[in-house]
Amino acid sequence: MKAMNAPLPKTTPQATRRALMLGLPALLLGCGGGGGGAEPQPPPLEGSLDARILRASRIGVDYGLRVYLPPLSAGPRENLPIVYALDGETWFDTLVRSVESSRTRVVVVGINSVSRRNLDFVPPNSCTAGGGGQALYLDFLRNEVLPFTEDLFGGDPRQRMLFGHSHGGSFVLYALLAEAPGSHAFRGYMACDASLGCMFDTATLWQDRYAAAHRALPVRLHLSHASSGNVLSNVPYADALAARCFEGFEFRPQAYSGSHSGIVPQAIADGLNWLRTAG
Repeated sequence: MKAMNAPLPKTTPQATRRALMLGLPALLLGCGGGGGGAEPQPPPLEGSLDARILRASRIGVDYGLRVYLPPLSAGPRENLPIVYALDGETWFDTLVRSVESSRTRVVVVGINSVSRRNLDFVPPNSCTAGGGGQALYLDFLRNEVLPFTEDLFGGDPRQRMLFGHSHGGSFVLYALLAEAPGSHAFRGYMACDASLGCMFDTATLWQDRYAAAHRALPVRLHLSHASSGNVLSNVPYADALAARCFEGFEFRPQAYSGSHSGIVPQAIADGLNWLRTAG
């Protein structure tokens, strides 16, 4: 593994917190011009932020990593769950806001997609060109991202979670079914409104192959879908997965009223809460 350590410049905790607030999505910004009072600011972070760059040795690409560390009051970091989020550019801040507002004590690692999600996350499919890199990307996560971040920042490998949305959600399901019982890299999986309609036959084949080889699936899956999203593919896929009756499998399919991306904050909050309390 070849890693490029590119830490953020040394800053005060106040400057670090200010940097996150400046990076939050623009939903806090006012519309239109003119006067008006000062916009409300989000509360300061209890935790802290870091950033690194990691080169994927087999892919040959540098991926940015953004890391949220809970406050010291959360206890020894080696005992804390770790949430790995695909599409870190999009969903890292959402995850951080969720865990801060709920005081959920977890480490969050956002993995930037560097505009490669149509290759890294999915097989060849009917929606986007250039798929087929999902096996190499899973190898990168397992063998490079996990040891790199956990050596630096801690976290409990027995409590790893993986989050993905849309094509990222499809990758989460691929990762779930690509590894044999006892060798899963993650304990909990969150697939949010996965783009299964783009690759339904292939994704069903993941189920078929796993079921032909294994009776047990000793992990947890929160599989959510939006009423105005990928409901037509996610519901039958969830039904088929539940019907497999894998031993040790803890499964919660959950429907939300809303849009493809609009459901993500609630799905994250519910998924984290359930994964941390299930079993």
